[in-house]
Amino acid sequence: MCGRYVLKASALDLKQQFHLDEVPPLHARYNIAPMQAAPIILAAAPRKLVMAQWGLLPHWAKDEKAAHHLINTRAESLKEKPAFHALLAKHRCVVPADGFYEWRHEGTRRLPHFVHAPGNQLMAMAGLWSRWRSPEGLEIDTFSIITTAANAQVETLHDRMPVLLDTAGRAQWLGANDLPALEALLHPWQGGPLALDEVSQHVNSVAVDDERCLAPPSTVQLRLL
Repeated sequence: MCGRYVLKASALDLKQQFHLDEVPPLHARYNIAPMQAAPIILAAAPRKLVMAQWGLLPHWAKDEKAAHHLINTRAESLKEKPAFHALLAKHRCVVPADGFYEWRHEGTRRLPHFVHAPGNQLMAMAGLWSRWRSPEGLEIDTFSIITTAANAQVETLHDRMPVLLDTAGRAQWLGANDLPALEALLHPWQGGPLALDEVSQHVNSVAVDDERCLAPPSTVQLRLL
């Protein structure tokens, strides 16, 4: 599962790491939550970063309520459901991120962790997007992050994780038309080790979006005392 993530990279870093020509004005985001706008890269325009709402609204959706249930799309569903298979063919996107949050359950406590690549390398999460037209005629671009079974590291926090793409996988996801080859990318992360840093429970509130979300728990607790 991926229910919250971070994108604090500069426009220059995004351009360099994702080979982009166009990046809209951005500010650092430390707690991107469902139903909020965030930048994605469309397979239809792989050198441009565009804004979209997190929470997929397929064109057949009757209203915006469906978006709450489609912030994530299970990789397994892409083969089982023809509607999602059609999105895989023509509506793929990459969701850039510095990392994502996951919570470890210890009794009644939920302890947030920031999962990221060492060395501040940006992650590329595989996604699907769709343009939805409201009954009033307003067009909204929306997206969903594809999840798969967690690898051995992330499994210590949760049984699901986003599909993460390495450089070659990212190019294939944005540029290929071979569906079996695309489906073959939808597996748990097999690249280098990930960092799992416990962070402040500050991040638990979607109303909070600042650097304190990434602070170690003790740092925030000391500030509060």
